[in-house]
Amino acid sequence: MAKIYIRKVYENNKFSISFGTDEDVKDWKEQEKEWKKQDFSVADDSIELLCEFKNNNLDVLLQKINEEINNGTS
Repeated sequence: MAKIYIRKVYENNKFSISFGTDEDVKDWKEQEKEWKKQDFSVADDSIELLCEFKNNNLDVLLQKINEEINNGTS
């Protein structure tokens, strides 16, 4: 079972969205620490569990990803 996360970063007056696993979350948190050291605001940024990938539920995963993409572009 793998956990899939969504990361939203507010930069240049818009959100950029990326998806990743537990390993990515570690990297994202390190990057966030560096941004804080550089006095960049991370107040609007977020990392959230999107869904768990198990039992071949790729359709559920893709549906959630597409929902996030569509919500971010409207």
